[in-house]
Amino acid sequence: MTDLSYNLKLRKLIAAWSDNSEIEANRFADRYRDLYPREISNAQLRGLENVIRSSRQFIDVKGFIQHQGEKAERARRSDVGDFWRGLDSDLSSLRDEAKRMLHQTGSEISEVKLDRVHHQLAEIYVQHLIAHMFYWTPFLEEKGKIKRHHR
Repeated sequence: MTDLSYNLKLRKLIAAWSDNSEIEANRFADRYRDLYPREISNAQLRGLENVIRSSRQFIDVKGFIQHQGEKAERARRSDVGDFWRGLDSDLSSLRDEAKRMLHQTGSEISEVKLDRVHHQLAEIYVQHLIAHMFYWTPFLEEKGKIKRHHR
């Protein structure tokens, strides 16, 4: 398989997956909507976005997420810790999806390729998650479709 056909097939698979991952990312965001923006801040989400865009390995993203979860636990915010643990779990599980995509391309699976695709999927998921939290939350509140439970 040529690099061009591999890249084209992989892009198509990732694009199709992206459409479905938006639904999952939105569901995840909705489960933790009451935490945003007070307990989970714009700064934390922007930090996640910056880490995922600037890193080249999934382990860097995982480290950031685990650090945020540990900070929440030290602050005795188990609800916030649940958010970060859940996100870690969701993003880590994308490795299997990355492996499936690589199999579908017919390409040999190396650890480097697997990590690269895993990282791409995590980045897309995080983009969907952040978009939903940043942009849909105010819109849905304004339309009366969601109500905040303030503490």
